Amino acid sequence: MALPDTPQQQLDWEARHRPRAALAAAFAGIAIVVGPLVESAIEAGAPSLPVLDALRKLAAPGTIYDQPSLQVPYGRYIADHATELIAARIVMGLGFIALTYAVTFLAAATRSRRPEFARWAFYLPIVAGVLFAVSWVALGVGRVLDANEVVDGAGTIGAVQDLGATGLSQLSRVLLTPAALALAVGIVLVSLNAMRAGLLTRFMGALGIVVGVFQIVQVGSSLPLVQTFWLGGLALLFAGRRPGGDPPAWRTGREEPWPSQQAMAEERRRQAEARRGGTPEPVEEEETEPVTAGAQPAGAKRKRKRRR
Repeated sequence: MALPDTPQQQLDWEARHRPRAALAAAFAGIAIVVGPLVESAIEAGAPSLPVLDALRKLAAPGTIYDQPSLQVPYGRYIADHATELIAARIVMGLGFIALTYAVTFLAAATRSRRPEFARWAFYLPIVAGVLFAVSWVALGVGRVLDANEVVDGAGTIGAVQDLGATGLSQLSRVLLTPAALALAVGIVLVSLNAMRAGLLTRFMGALGIVVGVFQIVQVGSSLPLVQTFWLGGLALLFAGRRPGGDPPAWRTGREEPWPSQQAMAEERRRQAEARRGGTPEPVEEEETEPVTAGAQPAGAKRKRKRRR
């Protein structure tokens, strides 16, 4: 990515792309929740595997590999709902493609303000996000293919014991974990540098780091609500609808680091003094003679004498 010659050129480029980035962030926030929810709803209707029947097969005469597999009803259910399952996977896959677009736009805005932001860190979310989306959809397709193999096969335990160990399902699982890890690293680096450049508030920057971590620990989670909240915040920011307005870095095209806690406290003190009309005059105290510890004022002694 070539850096702009002037901040104004970068601001003009961002003005053209911010609406699309806002739509991408909003769509991603919805899709990565809707897709898993639909898939979970379909999975909820699948027949369960009875444990008691499985134990009975162990006690049946003959080899266990010739016994009928209990996965046949489950495989038939998955095959009958193949279209809905693959559609749910595609929705989530498109959501991660949109997330990649939004994060890449933020990375481009960050790199223009922080040239020290590594080039490989700029391209990392692109490669990782696309690979994750493709692997996620391919894993769903592989499950449907495995289910069809169960239905069309002999239906014995021996026929299905190696199901999913080879082919599309296995390849998708191998690619999914490193893709999730790379995407997590990309999101963390972009969020951290965008916060340092002043493009994200400290809250949004820290939340982006949490989203990156959750990308690993919540692979396949049905409710990635933290990611959705963060993407919703990005959508408002890119659309210029953030409460309080855009951070200064979005208006100047330059890096605008956030002030330290000490500087913020000093600024609040100056604003408070300005509201009071300037620095208050110190209050003059009347001079009094020092009183030693335990001594009583003379007036108090006189009062005691009068009471006597």
